Amino acid sequence: MCKHSKLKKFIPLFILGGIGLVFLFGWIVQLLWNATISEIFSVQAITYWQAFMLIILCKILFGSHYNVKKHHKQHFVKHHLFKKEKQPEAEEKDE
Repeated sequence: MCKHSKLKKFIPLFILGGIGLVFLFGWIVQLLWNATISEIFSVQAITYWQAFMLIILCKILFGSHYNVKKHHKQHFVKHHLFKKEKQPEAEEKDE
């Protein structure tokens, strides 16, 4: 039996596990929000789906700029760090 065929049996398990982790993360955000933010700032407790949408909103606002940062970093490295400095031309000696 091929090694890859054994791994193919676990693909549905990995997919379901990933979906389960996403829902678990939403539940954890809901619990943390309701335990801290609602107590500190006297706001209403949020539902599970509000916590889930809060995660998506945070991803959009704070996590979607990876490619932009990567591009700027590559540009900086390419054009500034490895920029060849002009070597002063050898001054001709007066004879």
